Amino acid sequence: MLGVRCLLRSVRFCSSAPFPKHKPSAKLSVRDALGAQNASGERIKIQGWIRSVRSQKEVLFLHVNDGSSLESLQVVADSGLDSRELNFGSSVEVQGQLIKSPSKRQNVELKAEKIKVIGNCDAKDFPIKYKERHPLEYLRQYPHFRCRTNVLGSILRIRSEATAAIHSFFKDSGFVHIHTPIITSNDSEGAGELFQLEK
Repeated sequence: MLGVRCLLRSVRFCSSAPFPKHKPSAKLSVRDALGAQNASGERIKIQGWIRSVRSQKEVLFLHVNDGSSLESLQVVADSGLDSRELNFGSSVEVQGQLIKSPSKRQNVELKAEKIKVIGNCDAKDFPIKYKERHPLEYLRQYPHFRCRTNVLGSILRIRSEATAAIHSFFKDSGFVHIHTPIITSNDSEGAGELFQLEK
């Protein structure tokens, strides 16, 4: 009992260390950032894939999406930023201030202070091309990339919501979720001897 009290006291002492002066950036999904009601320069951090890159004289525009929303979040950065690795399909982490957008097409945008490329992508070799509608037969060849497209990303989000609603309904009704054995014609490690099926 005494050991537990000492441990709790030491945890409280360690957690009471002074905080840094700058408030750390809150990590948000793109959906949460787009739905923010109060965009008054809150410091946030998002992670996602670059959907488009536009470079102008003084400003660099990126559209970043993490799969949580159909819409992408517009990121505005200084054109002096090294943009050689900022390609379509690259995964990035962006820190900055969430501000109200002057454009009428979106409510908010992220004024980037720091952009870190997590995974570079060669746009020439990437199978999904920017502003190109790929048939579903083509996307089936790349199951690990197809969730980045609008159509299949939307289907996955709908499936997720439907599955969560069904599980919630049955849980609220007192049911217990179990995983039953799968009956299959494949026999591995003698598992086919467990059940006998008859016509």
